[in-house]
Amino acid sequence: MSKLHVAAIQLNTTGDVQANNAQIEEMVRQVAGEGVSFVSLPEAANILLRDNLRYPSVCVPEADDTTLALCLRLARELGIWIHAGSLLVRHENGQRIWNRAYLIAPSGDVVATYDKLHTFDVKLGGAADFQESAAVAPGEGGAVVVDMGDFRLGLSICYDIRFSYLFDALAGVGANVMMIPASFSTATGPLHWEPLLKARAIETGSYVIAAAQCGEREGVRVYGQSRIISPFGEVIAAAGDDPCVIMAEVDSAVVAATRHRLPTLLQRREIGTPRVVMARP
Repeated sequence: MSKLHVAAIQLNTTGDVQANNAQIEEMVRQVAGEGVSFVSLPEAANILLRDNLRYPSVCVPEADDTTLALCLRLARELGIWIHAGSLLVRHENGQRIWNRAYLIAPSGDVVATYDKLHTFDVKLGGAADFQESAAVAPGEGGAVVVDMGDFRLGLSICYDIRFSYLFDALAGVGANVMMIPASFSTATGPLHWEPLLKARAIETGSYVIAAAQCGEREGVRVYGQSRIISPFGEVIAAAGDDPCVIMAEVDSAVVAATRHRLPTLLQRREIGTPRVVMARP
């Protein structure tokens, strides 16, 4: 499996889980019919609300989540890999939720999960302020790489993109495809989204697959602009502002060639603690 035909599905997820599931099923069946063998959904594919404090009372435990059940069934029926970008499921203590990614094999089995490590707690000003940790528990299991043979997937979710040490760690154990599903803010998206995606690809010599949420719900917009980016930093598939599918072929030979041309992963050095030099007039 040195080449993989992949798709990133851009969704406009709302608070209506049944309608969200119908949208997911239609789009997954569409891409499977076009020969795609690996599909990624965006962050919060099952439910997305304006008020994140509502999630603990609205979200259900993992075992009862109908979107996860749908993804398991579709993967098995269609014989494809499904990366359920992330699903919001109730925490065991009932007080918060997990923002959890699932990788599902063509057998219909979950082979890996990843809980978002970095919660989106920001002070961007006014309505753009947000405290994800008020409802979402930060992940406790650490970084996750899934070995699929020629491809090793590094798992992350949205705000994780800003923490380069996570992607350094993933690349350090062989990740060559970085999964970055998102529901990105319109306050930062125009300036930060694509440059950060390119940076994560370039600095690790990896593909980036970034399925995103788009559109508006309850008066709040998210950025959209799903991307698939090559290990050299080239945008090889791009979405706009509406629900859609983008597709590309990822090739392990391209990863190897890029890392040969720019062997930065082999050139890293231990730099120790930086020296602080005091300079006063």
